[in-house]
Amino acid sequence: MAIEMDIEINGKHGLHVRPCASLVKICNSDPEVKVKIKNTSDNSPYVDGKSMMQVSTLRASYGQTLHFVIEGNNATQLAERIAEFLSRLD
Repeated sequence: MAIEMDIEINGKHGLHVRPCASLVKICNSDPEVKVKIKNTSDNSPYVDGKSMMQVSTLRASYGQTLHFVIEGNNATQLAERIAEFLSRLD
């Protein structure tokens, strides 16, 4: 099963190092699920959501939108965790 979702970055500092690391940790919480992310605001290529180096290249600032493609048996649960985490950025 694949889930696709767009999430706007609401944290005033964007997706800086600490939240980026937390996002990658969430993405790595299920080894069976694949996560691809791209910054639609600057038309970046997809990166591996389980790689800190790759996710940090997205440079997602306040107001920009990230597009997620989450694939695997537990994709829905992981998508919910990602959405909840990103909605709490300040």
